[in-house]
Amino acid sequence: MDYVNPRSMSAIGVLFPALTIISLAVRIYGWRHQGRRFEIDDILVLPAGVLTIAAGVGLVTATQLHIIGGHTNPEDLVAESVKLGIFEYAFWITHVLAIGFIKLTILFLLRRVFKGRSYKTAFDYVNWALIILVILWTLVFLFFDIFACGSHPEASWESWNSLRSACINTFGMQTGCAVFSWVLDIAIFIEPLVMIRTLNMSRARKIQASLVFLSSGFAVVAGLLRLIPWIQVLTQDITHPTLKVLGTTFPIGDQQAIISIVLFWTYIEIGVGFLVACVPRSAWVLDKLNPIISKLRSLSSSSSLLRKSARSHRKEDVVKRDLSSCETMAQRKVSLGPHSDDDMELVTVRD
Repeated sequence: MDYVNPRSMSAIGVLFPALTIISLAVRIYGWRHQGRRFEIDDILVLPAGVLTIAAGVGLVTATQLHIIGGHTNPEDLVAESVKLGIFEYAFWITHVLAIGFIKLTILFLLRRVFKGRSYKTAFDYVNWALIILVILWTLVFLFFDIFACGSHPEASWESWNSLRSACINTFGMQTGCAVFSWVLDIAIFIEPLVMIRTLNMSRARKIQASLVFLSSGFAVVAGLLRLIPWIQVLTQDITHPTLKVLGTTFPIGDQQAIISIVLFWTYIEIGVGFLVACVPRSAWVLDKLNPIISKLRSLSSSSSLLRKSARSHRKEDVVKRDLSSCETMAQRKVSLGPHSDDDMELVTVRD
């Protein structure tokens, strides 16, 4: 777990909230200056951003309090398990809401871009089906996260025995949550790429639009890296003294290290997903930057031309000096006329 440590946990807990604030600012600025038509995705992105920031702040706070990012101290196992359990309970509720709002933001954005004025099309049916599935996924797993231990959520962190006896299989629940979330990510990733092929645009414009929506592939990868640890924990024998997660072996009692890996990739999925949700609405920035980039390119090309011109002038001066020196030597030989070798040596000495 070399890459998951207090420094990396704090880094992503600071980086993604900062990028979230910047993305929201760019999106709001674009909404004010590019047309003030308010759509559903413009509303859904606000709670998604707030939850993304809240999750990042929670990660940083828990890391500084030594709840996550390190290793469990065997001498203080009970106290650390209680703190970790309380933090997990709050984080998993937040993560379901955040991912749910992010997915809905992207789906309603796609609906705005590709639906047009036509209804009852293939895209219309598929898009609404995905929206309903995301809403059901959010509500079902939010309910499971809150009531996994019935009306006694403290049973999930009081002791290992209370978790096993008073609660449902939380590892299986979180694995199912990650699996369904990843399947939805793949569907959301494919939908715009299929629709772009049907648009009446040039091939270059289609490639540009595809590159924008291909950014959601990063969220798919992050979701997969979150899913793998849950499957590994679920399928391995927890009575064994060690547990292997993403190629790293941990003692079974090192709960902090094991959970930290899952939390790390879960929050990366949240952060990347939110940025992906804001990319299409922030694409106007590229249009603003294109004139600046073209000016910089023209300046760089003109400066390179000036340098080439200066080098060519210097070469011409060198050639002219060489020619003038050759002419001078030829004139000197002509003025000397026929002389003997002794005379030539004498003239050379005099010169």
